[in-house]
Amino acid sequence: MKDKRLEEKPACSVKSAPFPTEVICTQCGHAVEVWSDEPESRCSSCGCTVENRALVNH
Repeated sequence: MKDKRLEEKPACSVKSAPFPTEVICTQCGHAVEVWSDEPESRCSSCGCTVENRALVNH
């Protein structure tokens, strides 16, 4: 009898945890941390909205 917990799961069933990436603000050039599950963030230097390019392109 096989242990169900040891069976491999299809790749589509694996969820990834959000991770931070750095995006450069187009207004002031400041590095802005944007999490992979966020569509946008605000620059702490100038307040400009910075888009998460990974989500915008999909």
